Amino acid sequence: MPTIREVLTQKGNNVLTVSGQASVLEAIGIMSEANVGAIVVQDGDKPSGIFTERDYLRKIALQGLSSKNTAVSDVMSSPLITVSSADSTRAAMQTMTERRCRHLIVADGGKMVGIVSLGDLVKSMLQEKEAEVEQLSSYISGNY
Repeated sequence: MPTIREVLTQKGNNVLTVSGQASVLEAIGIMSEANVGAIVVQDGDKPSGIFTERDYLRKIALQGLSSKNTAVSDVMSSPLITVSSADSTRAAMQTMTERRCRHLIVADGGKMVGIVSLGDLVKSMLQEKEAEVEQLSSYISGNY
């Protein structure tokens, strides 16, 4: 079973961040430019929450709030849901299912080292299954 460390090695450990004082409009602009569905909200150099597309829909659009006049810290999800880089992708998917979220902060020793999305985990698991099928096919055909 692949680990979160392996997923980060493949996808990179770059994490988009925004200050909690930034407007929601600034945050969604950054997210749109990077083509991602979430951004980590930081208080100085410490992560304090996460702002997602789901937060935008539920807390801005449906509530009729202004993206330009609302601080990200007012509508972010907190506390952060985290996993360790040593955790398996299966354990991370279980956490996502139980906590009903699509993004997990990867933290080692209390320090943020990356972020993984449900899509990242599905991609990793599909690659693992494809490799298994390839190995079994080779074994069956005698090409091992």
